Amino acid sequence: MRGLEPGIAGTAFARDGRTDAEASPAEGDPAAWVAVGLDQDAATMGALLRELRADRHAVQGFADRSVALVAAHRLPGAQIAIDLARTQVLLAVVLNDGATAQLQRTVRLPGGEQRLTDAWLALAARTLVQQTRFDPLHDLRCEQALRAALPGLAAEAQREGQARYRVESAGRELPLTLTRDQLAAAAAPHLEPVAAALQALAAGLPECGLLVDARFAAFPGVPALVAGAHVAQVHAVPAGSAARAVSLLPAAAPLQSGAVQYLTRIPLQPATDIEPLPRIAGADDDRRPMATHVVYRGRAIPIDGEGLVIGRDPGEGAGVLLLPEGVAGLSRRHCTLRRERGRTQVVDHSRYGSFLDGARVRGRAYLAAGSTLRLGTPGVELPLVALQEPAGN
Repeated sequence: MRGLEPGIAGTAFARDGRTDAEASPAEGDPAAWVAVGLDQDAATMGALLRELRADRHAVQGFADRSVALVAAHRLPGAQIAIDLARTQVLLAVVLNDGATAQLQRTVRLPGGEQRLTDAWLALAARTLVQQTRFDPLHDLRCEQALRAALPGLAAEAQREGQARYRVESAGRELPLTLTRDQLAAAAAPHLEPVAAALQALAAGLPECGLLVDARFAAFPGVPALVAGAHVAQVHAVPAGSAARAVSLLPAAAPLQSGAVQYLTRIPLQPATDIEPLPRIAGADDDRRPMATHVVYRGRAIPIDGEGLVIGRDPGEGAGVLLLPEGVAGLSRRHCTLRRERGRTQVVDHSRYGSFLDGARVRGRAYLAAGSTLRLGTPGVELPLVALQEPAGN
């Protein structure tokens, strides 16, 4: 069976789980399954089907790429897949129930590679203007070349700490150096919604892993985003992995209508010699310990399995933290902190929001020691620390 995976950089091919270097179908090849992401809707898949058939590809059907990866690699439990598309960042929850992998939930966030590149292009232009008084955005060819180079420069800066580039214009070569921290800071406003959505998804699942687009994982700011999800295992998904995964799918009878199938539920594939997905180095070791206490007015208050309700009128009982009246944006029952199975999370009940290290909590999020939880705006700031384990946890 052949597998195809269309993407930003072209189309990846695989046959029987192995990379296929051919750029065109071989004579007598069976119909191929095509791995598609959430950015490809029905209209896009229809256009893709016509294009593949015009290029003499026989198409068996479409399969969700994240579901195919979980089924082929038999990844346990729930997996959250993070894909970088051109104008979106896509999150998908896939559940392995022991027999099948099935798409459970999707989140689409605007931005994607285009918005990250725009932010880095603005940073590069400011840096060049400050250092050389030359604005690359006033030279179309220069701007286009710099834009095309920026994703690679960002990945280099993440690996090496900085990346160097030479801007060519009017016979001149102007040096440009961008650091990992600069690029991460420029990307931060566009990564914060992704981090918040990822935290909410991960906190709502008892145990889960992450599947991260390898290109996205290589960008500055993304390792911190991944670490903030506090999951046990993180795998990178290199280009072509989904093509190899769908190449393992068995053939299916063609539909009488001439249409093709779109699979979002796939039986777990028999164990094969498919190359394992690489683990992201240090993903487990770099995670900060979970908070066990919240600090208010110099007092460390334990967080336990019964829950700690915080607000200006949280009720009565041992598991409450009463905050003063008159604080802007503070609700009567603002949020609940709870620690279960060694993990601590906040559940937000408020109208005006709870903020973890400056990013708004979308429903719920895990709480790491060293973070700060802010309730309301300007609100009340509550440091989070790890002391001895509270009783009963």
